[in-house]
Amino acid sequence: MQRSSIVTGLVAILVLLGLGYAGWRFVAERSGEVCRACARPVHAHMRTVAILDGRRETYCCPACALSEHQQSGQPVEVVELTDYLTNGPLKPGSSFIVRNSDMNPCLQHHHPEVSENSQPLESHFDRCSPSVLAFQDQKSAAAFAGEHGGQVTKFSYFAAEFQR
Repeated sequence: MQRSSIVTGLVAILVLLGLGYAGWRFVAERSGEVCRACARPVHAHMRTVAILDGRRETYCCPACALSEHQQSGQPVEVVELTDYLTNGPLKPGSSFIVRNSDMNPCLQHHHPEVSENSQPLESHFDRCSPSVLAFQDQKSAAAFAGEHGGQVTKFSYFAAEFQR
């Protein structure tokens, strides 16, 4: 009788530990989203959601989401952008972007690859570069570009370049 109580207690403790671990993993994954394409952190003011192979995927920026089509050959539909200034969700069809400004949060905390001799390797391609930042309207995008450089265009025009 005493042995079955010990076994039951141990099983209960293992179940509770398992549930605790699963809860911790769920919270950790939710709070630390990483880009599906480049595995960099997803910044709240650049979060991009796209449909790839029938599933919603999260990306660190519009450039990563759209370059998936070029990399995988699969169609990619961006369904949500994030306003760079307000962190609010945007519908891609009515959004504007600033491309190639002096702001690129994807690269700010990115550590470059190094060779065996600990020398930085020269990068010839980075899917997050040039930067692509989304804005709710043309006026906001133009004001940002006036301060930080870059070209303003409708997101739909920019996205069409990647679907060719």
